[in-house]
Amino acid sequence: MKWRLTLVLLGGVCLILSGILRWLRPGQDDLAVTWSMLGAIVTALPIFRDALLGFRSKAFANTEFYMNQFITLAVIACFVTQQYVVGGVVAIILLVGHILEDRSMLGTNEAINSLLHLSRVTARRVRGGVEEEVDAESLGEDEIVRVRPGDTMPADGLVLSGFSTVNQATITGESLPVEVEAGATVFAGTSNLTGLIEVKVTKTGTQTVLGRVKEIVEEAQQTRAPIVRLTEEYARYYMPLILLVAGFVLFFTQDVQRAISVIVVSIPCTFVLAGPSAMVAALAAASRMGILVKSVRFFEVANEIDTVVFDKTGTLTTGELRVAAIAPHDGMTENELLALVAAVEQHSTHPIARAVVTTAQDRQLRIANAEDVQEKHGHGLVARVGRLDVVVGRGAWLMEQAIEIPQKEKNFDDLSALHIGVNRKLAGIIYLSDTVRAEAKGVSADLRAGGVDHLMMLTGDRRSVAESIAEHVGMTEFKADCLPEQKQEAVHKLKTGGRKVMVVGDGVNDAPALAAGDLSVAMGALGSDVAIQTADIALMASDLRRVPHFLALSDKTLRIINQNMLCGFVFIAAAIVLSGVGLIPPIAAAFIHEFGAFFVIFNSARLLRFEGKIA
Repeated sequence: MKWRLTLVLLGGVCLILSGILRWLRPGQDDLAVTWSMLGAIVTALPIFRDALLGFRSKAFANTEFYMNQFITLAVIACFVTQQYVVGGVVAIILLVGHILEDRSMLGTNEAINSLLHLSRVTARRVRGGVEEEVDAESLGEDEIVRVRPGDTMPADGLVLSGFSTVNQATITGESLPVEVEAGATVFAGTSNLTGLIEVKVTKTGTQTVLGRVKEIVEEAQQTRAPIVRLTEEYARYYMPLILLVAGFVLFFTQDVQRAISVIVVSIPCTFVLAGPSAMVAALAAASRMGILVKSVRFFEVANEIDTVVFDKTGTLTTGELRVAAIAPHDGMTENELLALVAAVEQHSTHPIARAVVTTAQDRQLRIANAEDVQEKHGHGLVARVGRLDVVVGRGAWLMEQAIEIPQKEKNFDDLSALHIGVNRKLAGIIYLSDTVRAEAKGVSADLRAGGVDHLMMLTGDRRSVAESIAEHVGMTEFKADCLPEQKQEAVHKLKTGGRKVMVVGDGVNDAPALAAGDLSVAMGALGSDVAIQTADIALMASDLRRVPHFLALSDKTLRIINQNMLCGFVFIAAAIVLSGVGLIPPIAAAFIHEFGAFFVIFNSARLLRFEGKIA
């Protein structure tokens, strides 16, 4: 940029000297022409250089090459007709305009760059009780760092001591800070607000949540949406068409300046910037709201979605199950049954397992060690506890194991049930309850307002539980007692019926269904490697409202791109006509071209102000 500005300055000085010489020495035109020619050459050098380098360019850079071709042709035409001053001034205007365009695009990128620079902080490492400041990138696992109020977390870690509040908005988009104390997990790039804490480093560099987010955002910036690729495809036909128009203008008017003006106003900046400028701004807005988008093409995919499929546990509900009731059978007490199930479930990470183990621990029960633990995905667990063969899981699965299940108690129809079989006999049922997310009902209404006409809930839970929740949150349809493969089949069936399906889940248990959708969204991806890596869209916080917000952002992005393309077409068409009839000289054409480019950039920048409201 400095090199370009230097050449612009030198070229401008040469052109000014040319004008001064014409005024002071009117009889020495050759000297004035020499200075004006020198000024035109100096200012045209970066343009010619970019045009030559463009022969090897690809993708978006290739469309820039087409723009440089137009500018080169216009400047060469000025040289051929010996209009050096006009050529130099046109080159200066276009060069300065492109520099300002680059600066404007840098401003659009700043929202993303602020995220990418978060990890470039210093850390207060503690060794032998002595505190020292080091670069965060030099930290290793298991090292201890001291984080004071106002500091940025240098790495992912586990709080060892202290109490504080942490602002995680840089990653999750949530404005409210979270409280952390000993045992809590903190993430690199978040801000410590109130208290002094000591943190044991668990992940550093690219292994942290922020590191993975950075990599994905950087990759997303390099991707191209179909509408952008379409623009690039037709760019190769644009130049011959404009040259044909300029040739007609020159043939019928015999005025070279009119032809030059046609070429200058036709430089396709408005078309080339229409898509990328909007996509980059949308990517920045999504990142600010804690919505991690893997590729800009998903903005276009989201604009076609008419069906949203939700998982229940952990998505429509909080996933924080609790034991609501215990119904022992065959002479067992509640505590005996709970301790037996906890012995098996302590080896699982499923929300039901965590709820059972937590309840057993709260009751201070002795939890034995289970042996030969085997998990059948979507069904339950089999294990041996002492001399007992224990089967824990879905009622239908226990029946497949020849364990008889009596008719369920009506009082517990609205609760999830965990069946326990011991030595081929039913030992009892543990009933669990979950909490529906407060925002779930409002999200259903927002999605319908945004054009989604079909909402489905898929769950492995009982029909009575599923029906109650589906009715509460406003689902169009639901399917209960679903195994993972059945969820996948349900999504495939919707797609076969012509539906464009978005699947929203937790990114782990719903992997088959997420993979089957046209677009997959993982909830609460903060700290989850699987969710970040497998989903198309990752919501860093467990906030369902981000789903309609992303769809609204996608809709607004596509509308702004269409506005840019339409305005660019009308603008260039009108300018060509006015240039052809002689109303726009070449210098004015250069100014008009830059006005069109800046209109596109600033129109796209409106996306940066998107706050998640349904447009």
